[in-house]
Amino acid sequence: MPAAIPSNDVFARIERGDVSPIYALVGEETYLIERCVGAIRRAVIGDDTAASFNLDSYDLKTTGSAPVIDGARTLPMFAKRRLIIARGLDEAKADTLTPLCDYVLDPNPSTCLVLVAAGKVDGRIKLFAALKKAGYLHDFARLRDWQLGEWIAAEAKRRTLALAPEAARALADSAGPELGRVSLALEQVALYAGDRKITVEDVEEVIPESRERGIFELTKAIGAGQRRQSLALLANLLRHREPALRIQFMLLRQLRQIWRAKELEAAGAPRGEIASQIGMSPHFLDDVLVPARRMSTDALERSFALLYEADRRLKSSRVDPDLQISRLVLALTEQAAGARAR
Repeated sequence: MPAAIPSNDVFARIERGDVSPIYALVGEETYLIERCVGAIRRAVIGDDTAASFNLDSYDLKTTGSAPVIDGARTLPMFAKRRLIIARGLDEAKADTLTPLCDYVLDPNPSTCLVLVAAGKVDGRIKLFAALKKAGYLHDFARLRDWQLGEWIAAEAKRRTLALAPEAARALADSAGPELGRVSLALEQVALYAGDRKITVEDVEEVIPESRERGIFELTKAIGAGQRRQSLALLANLLRHREPALRIQFMLLRQLRQIWRAKELEAAGAPRGEIASQIGMSPHFLDDVLVPARRMSTDALERSFALLYEADRRLKSSRVDPDLQISRLVLALTEQAAGARAR
């Protein structure tokens, strides 16, 4: 057998009825792991009332491998196959897993043994080397940014949904990177769109985070001093009826995050703590740390002054709010560009 089977091929093989006697499902993409466990269960024992007679579950951390092997060697009852699900593969001690190496070499053909790890595993451990050599090890690694949009498009096709490419990207930006959340968001948008093609507008209407992500992209462009990009992003937000006062509020909130991140990094805080303190996903942390490193405290203070003045004007002036927020974005962008030049 091959050294490893790509995780994206696992589902297709199971659906064809090509079920292996052993699956070791590891990696950070727990949504796909659990979906794979469900697919294996349906293929091996189905959902009928007799399924419980041929299904056993174990926690390797607490029981070790002995009862798992005994269960796997047991013949099925009133069925062709039985299913053993053993979790905690990443938490069990290496020496307690060693007896499974012999079972990997000679598995019971009437049993499907599923070993589950909720995270990465140490490939140097004897069991994992044996599983990989036999072709039973499946790594569900976290998808990269460029892969997320492709996964959403493929998932929409699997569900027979019509999804515009730009809507897939919007879903990736707003609901990613955790696939369980992305899947739920896709379902919500599909229900909203009904029988028609899902558009970016649908995503922005149903998933509030997509609008916040748009403002986040605006903040990035402002911090980089990109005048044309900033104004284009602002125009898109206004075109989708985003209120000027809310844009000002979100810009102010994100500037506070940048300032706080600057303080925490200067104090030597690790990335995880910084993300937790400012209430941001670690996935997007660099989008805050980069401007935090570039902008001086004086530049941050001047930007805050612009935002507070804009808040006062938006609440009291009769000047068109869209014009006021455009002037604010232009001033903030020029402020950031000037800070970068110095």
